[in-house]
Amino acid sequence: MVKKCFDDKGASLASVILTILILILIAFLFYEIVYVDIFDLAADEDKNNDTIAVATQSQNRVTTENTTHEINETSNDIISYANTISQTDNNSTQIVQNSASYKYYYNQLDEYGKIIYDGFDQNKENMKSGTYTIDFDTRFNDLLNTPGGENTLNIAFQSAWNAYTYDNADIFYIDVEKLTLTTRTITIGNSSTHRVELSSGSNSTYLKDHFVSREVIDGKVRLLEAMREEIGRQLQGYSQYEQVREVHNWLINNIEYDVNLEAQEPYSIVGALTEGKAVCEGYARSFKYILDELNIPCVLVSGTGTNSNGETESHAWNYVQLNGNWYAVDVTWDDPVIVGGSTGSTYLDDETRYRHFLKGSNSFLSSHSENGNLTPNSMEFDFPMLSPTDLSL
Repeated sequence: MVKKCFDDKGASLASVILTILILILIAFLFYEIVYVDIFDLAADEDKNNDTIAVATQSQNRVTTENTTHEINETSNDIISYANTISQTDNNSTQIVQNSASYKYYYNQLDEYGKIIYDGFDQNKENMKSGTYTIDFDTRFNDLLNTPGGENTLNIAFQSAWNAYTYDNADIFYIDVEKLTLTTRTITIGNSSTHRVELSSGSNSTYLKDHFVSREVIDGKVRLLEAMREEIGRQLQGYSQYEQVREVHNWLINNIEYDVNLEAQEPYSIVGALTEGKAVCEGYARSFKYILDELNIPCVLVSGTGTNSNGETESHAWNYVQLNGNWYAVDVTWDDPVIVGGSTGSTYLDDETRYRHFLKGSNSFLSSHSENGNLTPNSMEFDFPMLSPTDLSL
């Protein structure tokens, strides 16, 4: 009987131990499955959420900085738009500038010129008022406290303006001669603080006389943008070479060389594209304006040209990059003034039409001479190096 009692107690104890072990096992499995797997997953999700929150915060910070610095956001056989890279945001399309020519002249400026260029660029919309003041505050203070600093700043200003208008063919409404760079200096003891601003100065506006308001400017801008967008639409699917050729030909067919300067804006895209009359600078700026839309690297170039009569004159043309090489295009001289006829309506054979189309340095520079000194009191700019040989048609 005693033995049986111990057997019962032993069985009962074993059962209790087994039950405890089972409970421990269940608790362990619960920990592993629920706590470790689920809670670790939750922890990972928290980490991901933290990352997103940081990214969002960073993005908001960039936007805030951009807002602070930029202040404001900114015919039948019309022509080409293949290989255009675009970004779509809120149903609007923004062309991504090709790095080979985007801000080509900006990249050659010194640090002071870039500050001024950025001032123009970031306040592009504001400057349409003709009275907006760009305040550089004390950003040039160190420069102006050094010998020759004022002269360096004046050169930086002129160079920045040249670079800005050569990089951006759509800046046609500002009269740079009405822009005033003003330095206000406060001296206390041996210490001087210089504050610089760009404004209309004593002028009522720095807009050209015939662009009397933002509304007039915006109207021209919308018309010009609509034209080049239509050109892009009609040329979608063409090769880059075909695009360049068709733009070249369309300009020749639709612009007349303004011998007597009858157009209101013969030197800009306005005269060329909306009035149908321009001089060499208007042709060249229009060529760049359209190729920028097509994302084909193109820069405005100036210097002198020796015409067929042996006369040398100031001149403007373009360099275009295709297949990794730069070639020259002179749309103006491919649209010659025909004695007894007009430039836009007279038939041109291929030899005449393409005489200055996609040429290399060996042939093109025999009649054209580059000059990187775009204006007095400016730095000297470099131009792209041309391929020695022409691009075969």
